[in-house]
Amino acid sequence: MRNGYFAVVLNKESCDAVRKYSTMEDVKGDHITLAYKPDDKTYEQLNGLVNEDVDAYISEIRSNKNIEALWVDEMNLTRFPSIKLKRFNPGPAHVTISHKKDFKSGDANSMFKDPDHLVPVDHTHELGYLKGTVKWISYE
Repeated sequence: MRNGYFAVVLNKESCDAVRKYSTMEDVKGDHITLAYKPDDKTYEQLNGLVNEDVDAYISEIRSNKNIEALWVDEMNLTRFPSIKLKRFNPGPAHVTISHKKDFKSGDANSMFKDPDHLVPVDHTHELGYLKGTVKWISYE
């Protein structure tokens, strides 16, 4: 197991758009986790994609009293749109917009199962299409 994670790190324009929608104290809105502490096989698969640009399509804004996030419908490599990316960890791919203090971003799955609010987003909405780059973020 590797000590870090792979993510699609959003570009400045996408981060700015996401963060405008934050309503809670701890603002995030900067990445989509692909694999948290990956095993060696997953690490090797994703390491070859580091620095590849990604197009992410969002279908919903979901929230509850603790957290708000964007539901990622699809992610494709910009250079090769037919190549789709997926999340390797349990739970749906998402962008955490913000959450209450002391609430972990990783607990977003609770909100996806039972959201208090769900707002559909199409690809023409400023949050409907986000851009980023695959990165390895090491904890070492």
